[in-house]
Amino acid sequence: MEMATAKALEYFNSTRHMIVYYEDINRSKLKVVQEFLGLPRMKLTSRQVKIHNRSLSDHIKNWEDVQKTLMGTPYEEFLRSDY
Repeated sequence: MEMATAKALEYFNSTRHMIVYYEDINRSKLKVVQEFLGLPRMKLTSRQVKIHNRSLSDHIKNWEDVQKTLMGTPYEEFLRSDY
């Protein structure tokens, strides 16, 4: 995937573009995107809803294994994220 991303960025190097990561999408970032696209600012909404209200460890049967695997990696931060 990283190779495909690098190729796309190289291909569109001369094209005005903006990189937005899914993890960074929030209201303030979306305002920046709307500005970049030349769109009038408007409140954007989603029909997606949170489907659980307990911690991830309550939902994942092998939580200890997941925790051991992710500790010390760039994904460790997701162990403490509240989704």
